Amino acid sequence: MNLADFGSWALKQGSVANPAPNNKYKGQCVSLIQQYLYKVFGKSFKAYGNAKDWATNYPKDYFTKLSKSTKLQPGDVLVYGSNYGGGYGHIALIDVNGKFFDQNGVKKLAVGYRDKPFTGYVCVLRPKNQAKLGLNTSRYKVGTTYTTQVILKVRAGAGIGNKQKTYSQLTANAKENAYSSGVNAGCLKDGTRVTCQAVKNVGNDVWIKIPSGWIAGYYDGKTYVK
Repeated sequence: MNLADFGSWALKQGSVANPAPNNKYKGQCVSLIQQYLYKVFGKSFKAYGNAKDWATNYPKDYFTKLSKSTKLQPGDVLVYGSNYGGGYGHIALIDVNGKFFDQNGVKKLAVGYRDKPFTGYVCVLRPKNQAKLGLNTSRYKVGTTYTTQVILKVRAGAGIGNKQKTYSQLTANAKENAYSSGVNAGCLKDGTRVTCQAVKNVGNDVWIKIPSGWIAGYYDGKTYVK
């Protein structure tokens, strides 16, 4: 089950309890996150305290703790302190559509969502295994032709850590649609038609292989190729 599947499943249930063998606390916010861990990442149930306790006591093999100022992305878990939930705190999820998704918050003792998070969360827990979320896996298809929406660098591999290709290293067709000199030398022009040969996820970003190398199709929440 990926993140999109989990959201659909939880909404269909209406209200969920902790995974087996616990099967308790139906309708509570922590139970939804426990089910998220179980359904998406295959993690067996283990108690971590009340919602507020997840700010310090959380499954460290599965999450990376980030500051409250972190730019949110689908799959992130938000932890609230004792100013929520009658002193017990609150915990919620950012769903596949970037919406705030929780239990016993938006709706009493039930799963609900809203466009923006409640204010005041104290930290963000980001899943380490982003691939399990299933984000963007069907955004691009091999053999399909797309159009660049911005000026794009062509790299030797997928990811910004790979070296940029020079103009001379591009294919003849790419050279006709790239800058030959200046600050954008070797970059494909906005509006260039490209054919996808392979797709690779790097974290939450999606890279496309074209005959000349790799370009960013979806990066840092923005669509560069469509």
